[in-house]
Amino acid sequence: MLVSITTTDFQQGYQMNRLISLLLLSMSISTFYACGSEPTDNFATNPEFAGAPKWVTGGCAKYFEDKEAVLCGVGGVNGTKNVNLQRSAAEGRARTAIARALNVKVKSMLKDYQATVTGGKAFKEAADDEQYIVDVAKQLTNISLSGTKTEDTWMSATGNLYVLTSLDIKAFKDSLSQMKELNAEVRKAVEERATAAFKELDKALQEPVTE
Repeated sequence: MLVSITTTDFQQGYQMNRLISLLLLSMSISTFYACGSEPTDNFATNPEFAGAPKWVTGGCAKYFEDKEAVLCGVGGVNGTKNVNLQRSAAEGRARTAIARALNVKVKSMLKDYQATVTGGKAFKEAADDEQYIVDVAKQLTNISLSGTKTEDTWMSATGNLYVLTSLDIKAFKDSLSQMKELNAEVRKAVEERATAAFKELDKALQEPVTE
């Protein structure tokens, strides 16, 4: 069967193909911009966080702004009508966030000191160094947590309580004086590293509360 194609048919086909190509190109550009756009702020669209202070959604460091050498943590609790119990639990979670990071950092400070000891000086006994570091870090963390304080609280419209807790460098250094296990040289080394360590931890603890 012979099919004849007129000039008009050819022009219409060409125009149709061109239109399809333009549509595909337009879709590709739209997809590119959609993928490259800024992610949606889930906090802004979630009614749970309506009216929430910056330290709830943007990280606890937002509360302190330019104040240095402060560790902070945020804890949130829901599901109870007992406000006192809710507050206590939220404070506990905030303190736990600080404790976990602080314990890791104290170990790091002690290991850093151990690595710098030269000239035959012994940190403790070589074979006991690791256990000593673990024990001291745990004890120092527990003592330091007694210096934490509640800075602010916020209750959401759905009844969730958020608590902001802090530990400053002074409270941490005060706790060092209570550590009989630390000799003067080790205590001095930890104090010298403390301010820098707090600043690093502050960055790590600036993550906002998850939904």
